[in-house]
Amino acid sequence: MESVDPAEVGKKKNFATLKAEIIDTGLCTRCGGCVGGCPDDALEIGDVLGDSLPQQKGDCNDCGLCHTACSGGEVIFPQLNEQVFGQQPKNMLLGQYENIFVGHASEGGVRSQGASGGVVTAVLCHLLATGEVDGAIVLGMDEAEPWKSEVRIARTPAEVQAAAQSKYSLSPVNTIFRELDDLPGRFAYVGLPCQVHSLRKLQAAGHPAACKITHVIGSYCGTILQFDAVRSFLRNNGVRDIEQITDLQYRAGEWPGQMQVTLKSGEVIALKKFYANYLIPFFMVDRCKLCTDLANEFADIACGDAWAPVYEERGLGWSLVMGRTKKGAALLESMAAQGKLSLNPLEEESAGSMHSHMLDFKKRGAFLRMERRQKRGLPVPEYGFKPNDIPRERRIFEAVLGSIFWLCSLGVSRWLVEHFPVKITGQLFEQARLAWKRLTRTTKRKGLGHTSFTVVDNKRDKS
Repeated sequence: MESVDPAEVGKKKNFATLKAEIIDTGLCTRCGGCVGGCPDDALEIGDVLGDSLPQQKGDCNDCGLCHTACSGGEVIFPQLNEQVFGQQPKNMLLGQYENIFVGHASEGGVRSQGASGGVVTAVLCHLLATGEVDGAIVLGMDEAEPWKSEVRIARTPAEVQAAAQSKYSLSPVNTIFRELDDLPGRFAYVGLPCQVHSLRKLQAAGHPAACKITHVIGSYCGTILQFDAVRSFLRNNGVRDIEQITDLQYRAGEWPGQMQVTLKSGEVIALKKFYANYLIPFFMVDRCKLCTDLANEFADIACGDAWAPVYEERGLGWSLVMGRTKKGAALLESMAAQGKLSLNPLEEESAGSMHSHMLDFKKRGAFLRMERRQKRGLPVPEYGFKPNDIPRERRIFEAVLGSIFWLCSLGVSRWLVEHFPVKITGQLFEQARLAWKRLTRTTKRKGLGHTSFTVVDNKRDKS
């Protein structure tokens, strides 16, 4: 690995500089864009079941594309809004949109297999069946090592359905751009917000592989977990060898699903989704705490769970769906007219309410966490906007939340939770989560809908 003189940081746009500025400072999102965008195939993802960070494997020719593709250090929202939509959003919490729905795939099998309402699967299958795309970039599970996620290009609806459901461990999807370089055709793409940020930046730069992607489907994302979460869950159930896994699903069964592991012995270990969420504060990726995009604001179509009692009580699976671009909005309306999607219009206020706690986490909490990093002399991402005012009560709440995150990140805390019966832990966590939501509901929501934002100058050196 090439070393870099600190005095040269910011002057040369090579991987050594990216490593010094972004990776070594904890800003890397693991989107995989630098690896997939590199024209020299000089980069790779190291330790995919560990930190999953980019590393150099060949000569770097200082082209700078790894910096262009990076979603960790600079994602200027005002610029991307102009690039993707030609305008700024009226709602800075939800982002630009043309229409909003709550609904699900009309085909029962597609709906039941999805993480929520099966809308993403249905859209991809439709695009393939109508010939609008030649392939769909999806995230499945590796057949040879079924505990690993694997980005792949699905060519048939059956291959799309085989990759259904969310995968909650680090998965650098944008490494697939290397494979797209040599393939003709048009492609649909499914990604998390940070991965879509990288894709849109590469499209703006005219990157050949990125420009082959014509339809961007984005999922909502609060946080992603380190793979150690799976290891901890298994150890808590007496399994210490991940190679005993024959099947791993993060949202198996009827919505909202359950974390489910099948072993070679035939044993099935499962825990309800809301119980399995106990793993989040212990194993979330730190960089997620600095992300300001919950609702995948630069996708053509964004989908998330419809978290509202009226839908949760019905079961079966419901999606909050946003057509963000005119193309995405028209596609949703066309599929609904053809009976492929069951969609009901949703008011903006209801869409915000479904995810208000995580919108607050992203649109206010992230900026408070960045303030704390800056006070410690650490770099922060640049987004080109910031909230004008955050109430004192919300700042106090963030200090308490930060202390909880810090406590959970300690090795002793992870050890303790791993040695306590997992089902009891899950039940206690769910009860604590509901109590916490009731206790903090007013603080988190107070003023959220009226939060105003200011566009700020991008001061990062672009030389």
